[in-house]
Amino acid sequence: MRFYLPIVLFLTSILLSCNSSKQSQSATPIAPTKTEVVILHLNDVYEIGPVENGSLGGMARVATLTETLERENAHVISVLSGDFLNPSVIGSVKINKKKIAGEQMVDLMNRVGVDYVTFGNHEFDLDQEDLVKRIDESDFEWISSNTFHKTEKWIVPFEKDHDNQQTYIQPYKIHFIPRPNAKPLRIGIIGVCLPFNQQSYVAYHDVYEAARITYDYIKDKTDFVVAITHLLIEEDRILAEKVPGVPLIMGGHEHENNFERIGPVAIAKADANAKSAYIHTLVYDHETEKLTINSRLQALDSTIVLDAETQQVVEAWEAKAYEGFKSLGFSLNKKVAFLKTELDGREVNLRTRQTNMGEAVAHAIFNAKPGLDLGIVNSGSIRFDDVLEGQVTEFDIVRAMPYGGPVVIATMKGSLLGQVLDTGLGINKGSGGYLQLYNVEVDGRAFKINGKPLDASATYKVGLPDFVMKGLENNLGFLNPDNPDVLNIERPTGNTDPRRDVRFLLIDYLKNL
Repeated sequence: MRFYLPIVLFLTSILLSCNSSKQSQSATPIAPTKTEVVILHLNDVYEIGPVENGSLGGMARVATLTETLERENAHVISVLSGDFLNPSVIGSVKINKKKIAGEQMVDLMNRVGVDYVTFGNHEFDLDQEDLVKRIDESDFEWISSNTFHKTEKWIVPFEKDHDNQQTYIQPYKIHFIPRPNAKPLRIGIIGVCLPFNQQSYVAYHDVYEAARITYDYIKDKTDFVVAITHLLIEEDRILAEKVPGVPLIMGGHEHENNFERIGPVAIAKADANAKSAYIHTLVYDHETEKLTINSRLQALDSTIVLDAETQQVVEAWEAKAYEGFKSLGFSLNKKVAFLKTELDGREVNLRTRQTNMGEAVAHAIFNAKPGLDLGIVNSGSIRFDDVLEGQVTEFDIVRAMPYGGPVVIATMKGSLLGQVLDTGLGINKGSGGYLQLYNVEVDGRAFKINGKPLDASATYKVGLPDFVMKGLENNLGFLNPDNPDVLNIERPTGNTDPRRDVRFLLIDYLKNL
């Protein structure tokens, strides 16, 4: 099974119209020499409601900001640089035995008027059926220069069936802005995603080659080309060096705002969950063919009011979530504990070092049964990129760990445990496979359990998520039930066993602090 990106570009250019314009009328009979365009740039939005006790983010604030920009500017484009379908509290809820799986986010993105998106790695957390449904439901356009649909026979662009029109997701779009009595301004947009989630139904082309080929293909058909990307910042920097003709990279994946320049290329990322957005003002001089870009970070805080109609839709989805979690045994409004010290669940810290939030979850797992030697949790299971502080409710716990999932007790040889710890703290540093621990002392690559050096010939009882024990975590595939050094696995015993979901263990732990 093979595919060639130039052929894909050629075919999609024939199959699809690349004209995705926002038509606007002007009474001016003479074309202006300059055109100003504003791009509202978001990335990594998992929650439709405000976060941090309602003080930041929320799609209702995005709606207000969008409306404000559209009142002030004739041409506004809204983009979201990947990671919005998963993970989220609401997305994990089942209605009629089927997960919502991002439907709530597509609904809100349609309402606030997002124009263009590219895939993020977490879009591919969804199974193929759910992802196809979300694509079909979206009013906005998807752009993917390097990510394709792998079927049994072919590798083709993902398909979209919306309003009785079947199209393919293109490797680029050309956004036309009309000018009176003159050729329209033509803005090329390309989109790339890092090959992180290796799903059987997804094929990735090399990020840099795909971007370069796509840029070369459309550069003469446009006045300038911008990129929406879901890459590590290091990869964005390489992209800027390899394709310097793209003056603006609007990135995602990291959850903290960032702005830097690599030669002539600006790279921008906003804060996750719409805590902030980048507003890029682009002015193109049609006579000199010169583009100027001014980028500013806009906090979506309490100074931006929640759009009332949008917030009503948010609250309706939240009500569904409350009912869904109630059926699972959660009471989301129930108070758990008042924390005098905040628990740090920010990804930039969780994935590089031990934090008190990670230790709290690992300690809760350690408490799952007397006699355990240590507790382990993968940092990627803590997904809210925030801190827990003050009054904590069950909703906060569910928001912090939307995946949930059972905890198992594995008896394993010390040699295997050493390999797990070494990989989880070494190779996996910086990723969701970085391990948070309890009852383990770490000194370089040496470990102590129960105050004694780890003994390769001894056996240890380890509490850990079933997800990790199944070998599903990055670089930890060797840890699985078939490994001969796994001597026993004890699973939750029933619907009343708190080990059936790590969140129940964390709730119990915080209650008893």
